[in-house]
Amino acid sequence: MTTERPKPNFPTLKCLLLLGFSVQALAGDMISGAAAQTRDHGVALSYDIFLGGFLSGTVDLSAKITDGHYHITTISSTHGVLDYLIELRRRNEVMGRFVAEKAYPTTYNTTGQWAGKDRSVQIEYGTQGDSGNIVRFVARPGAVEDEREAVPSNLLPGTMDPISAMYEALLRNEATGSCDGIAKVFDGRRRYNFRFQSIGNVDAGTLKDKAQLFSAPPGLVQICRIRQNILAGASKRKWLPRFVRPEWTDIWLAKIRADLPALPWRLEADAGMGAMVARLVAVGGRIYPPGEGPKSAASAAPTDKLYDRPRDDQK
Repeated sequence: MTTERPKPNFPTLKCLLLLGFSVQALAGDMISGAAAQTRDHGVALSYDIFLGGFLSGTVDLSAKITDGHYHITTISSTHGVLDYLIELRRRNEVMGRFVAEKAYPTTYNTTGQWAGKDRSVQIEYGTQGDSGNIVRFVARPGAVEDEREAVPSNLLPGTMDPISAMYEALLRNEATGSCDGIAKVFDGRRRYNFRFQSIGNVDAGTLKDKAQLFSAPPGLVQICRIRQNILAGASKRKWLPRFVRPEWTDIWLAKIRADLPALPWRLEADAGMGAMVARLVAVGGRIYPPGEGPKSAASAAPTDKLYDRPRDDQK
């Protein structure tokens, strides 16, 4: 007898994906500050995502700024019980240009598998002027096969992909000291708005009693809150009501390393059955398996630190 995996559609996954999108986009903010001083700059960041304290997913990304253009590539996957339920494997890639605190995507592509089934989205944007209008998009499976509402064409003009929308919010935050604003987003399947709000700063010293994979950084942590308002393209499948759509996702920005701008150090959302948290675990590339670090002979537990791969000039 074979056991069929449940249909993968519940808000906890959407919470995971929202955290993933946030992680992917915020790498752009990290490199934008350095790009003001150097022509080209790139970085690799690794995050572990936990639901109720258990490892549920990972995001590994690379981002590069070149002559006013951004290129962000990510690899995401689920782990543990969540992996049994949905088995998500995803690769995202977005390319675009930025002027001051404005982002203008040119292409957005995502490919992968969800519960063993292939899924992909390709979006192309106009390159003339600042309208950012979509000139072509393809989603597989389509809305009917995917059991979701079709997005009306009149809701598409002026939208951007979710990674570029969050990248723009962080560019705005760097330029003005506030991430406040609204972005119109279309991810190839759903049309929604992101509302960004600066919550303020907290003293990292007060966070040390919280469960961490590594020590809290010194100084202040800046928090930007994201709320998502879906306008069209919602799934018609409703199940597992105990999992709720998160009302907000908080992004924590902190100075981790002296030669880098503030990093997206932690992201938090309330998934209903427990907090969902994304934690930065490595700069320069993942060194240890997800959810792990070098084991202490005395405690056999991961050490309490952020793993920083040496840069080329330090080898």
